[in-house]
Amino acid sequence: MSSLSSRDPEAPAHGSLVGPWRILVRYDSGSYGEVYRVARAGHPEAGAFALKLAVHPEDPRFQREAELLQRVVHPSVPRFEDRGWWTGPNGRIFPYVVMEWVKGMTLYEWAREQKPTSRQVLQVLAQLASALAATHGMGGVHRDVKGDNVLVTATGRAVLLDFGCGSFEGAKALTDTALPPGTSSYRTPEAIRWGWFHRGAGTPYQAGPADDVYALGVAAYRLCTGKYPPAPTESSGPRRRLLRPSELATVSKGLDQLLLTALNEDRLARPLAASWAASLEDAAKEKDAEAPIVPTPSAARTDVTSSPGPRRRREVPTWMVMAGAAVLGGLVVMAAVKLRDIGRNSSEPAPETLFVTERWRTPPAQAPDAGVGEEALLSVTQTPQPGASSSGLGLAMPKNPLPGQKKPPCEPEYELVALGACWAIFEKKPPCGEGGYEYAGKCVRASFNAPRQPASEQP
Repeated sequence: MSSLSSRDPEAPAHGSLVGPWRILVRYDSGSYGEVYRVARAGHPEAGAFALKLAVHPEDPRFQREAELLQRVVHPSVPRFEDRGWWTGPNGRIFPYVVMEWVKGMTLYEWAREQKPTSRQVLQVLAQLASALAATHGMGGVHRDVKGDNVLVTATGRAVLLDFGCGSFEGAKALTDTALPPGTSSYRTPEAIRWGWFHRGAGTPYQAGPADDVYALGVAAYRLCTGKYPPAPTESSGPRRRLLRPSELATVSKGLDQLLLTALNEDRLARPLAASWAASLEDAAKEKDAEAPIVPTPSAARTDVTSSPGPRRRREVPTWMVMAGAAVLGGLVVMAAVKLRDIGRNSSEPAPETLFVTERWRTPPAQAPDAGVGEEALLSVTQTPQPGASSSGLGLAMPKNPLPGQKKPPCEPEYELVALGACWAIFEKKPPCGEGGYEYAGKCVRASFNAPRQPASEQP
């Protein structure tokens, strides 16, 4: 069945009547309803009211919303005025609900314009938590608490709007999905995990008071910090790391702690809305709540703000070092075997040989990566070697240094200088074996500068 929209010629026009209500102006629209500012026909002195008209004929959500508004009587819930059905020009029937007209800004708009103190935020949250307590007290649940569904008036009154996603005990289910209507960023960890587990089919999730308290905590966290809390992980993974609001903004101690209690991943550890409202009111009386909420300079670097003190260097795990040494050690052996096979199986002069050099030294005892410096890893360099020998007695020293060979200064403990270059001593006495040079009674190999890999970065 087709739906109604403000562009539909069937939609009520300015000055027309919807029941006893005269349309003054279309104010807003959503997925399920069009909101109009209206006045009672014949009684303009009564002031303006909000009329919410369904865009889908006979939408049962409007009956539920009207039922909730009638049951919940609270200063932070719009006052119920009327309910009924409107018949369009084409004979389709659309439900509507009329309530108090509330003039104000959405929660996040209010925060941007007002630049509130912790006290002002605590007072607004206390009103909203009290409204939730009234809703929960009559067996209802809002199920879509978020910043866009809250208005704050010029006098500081906070009003919770849009009970269209709400439900109450004994109400008939209107959807057959795993999760009820709502907004994903404000869902509880347990609801999200339920949705993951029951993807496609399964028992519907039953939202309760703890879901509303958590959602209000999300809205407050974003209001104070400008950020949403991190998304929860799957049940099999590690729990998320939630930064304290005080790490991201200048909030009072009471506000800081109360937001964390509302965002607890354990639903049983979250406070009831009534007790949370009382705690918020008490925290608003504290002296440190007088300061305005502003982002802190450290908010841009959450890795630093979460771990006070000097930045910690990432360590290279021991298993990674051992694995690297094993792989490169295997390359050394494979290269030596290849050289031997070339010498034994070919009567022709040996071609240019890939000579594998290694650079090693004992790391200092106080190395920043737990005693395993990057110089301890083998460095593989391919260098052409003329006249490779298969005798096992070692190679004759070349007339000139090899291309790219390390220049002095050399390491006196394990290198010597010859031909204006550095040579690593790997055996103190000949025979030097295949791939080694004999020089001054020692076995040496050409030294090369290995590229330095930063040990403080992620591998």
